[in-house]
Amino acid sequence: MDEIDDLSDLPMPRFIWGFAIATGKGGEVMHDEFEYLTHTRSPRFTCRVVELEDMPTESDESGIDGRIVHYDDPARLFYITDAGMALVNFELFDKLPDRQKLKKVCDEAIRNWMIRRDFLDSEDDED
Repeated sequence: MDEIDDLSDLPMPRFIWGFAIATGKGGEVMHDEFEYLTHTRSPRFTCRVVELEDMPTESDESGIDGRIVHYDDPARLFYITDAGMALVNFELFDKLPDRQKLKKVCDEAIRNWMIRRDFLDSEDDED
């Protein structure tokens, strides 16, 4: 059995984090300076992740309590938290969920991002 077949039984991760890759007019490969999030469960969406420099970044894990802003205008919709993070430029693949459901998903995404950041930071420390 080949390695890909073994991996095909794994569940789809709920949060996928990464950088956008673009090709310039001259064919050079570039990536966006911002990280992106794709949420794979309902409500499915992708958005840009922004670290805010003028916000406190120290927060205990249970302290994530963000706010949904411009909920009534999906083109301007964003999420911001006192943990120094924002989710912007939402592209929704499903119908816009109620505000509380979207807030809960975004709060969970930021908690996941912080766990991921701590893990990556610890990997750097081991080098």
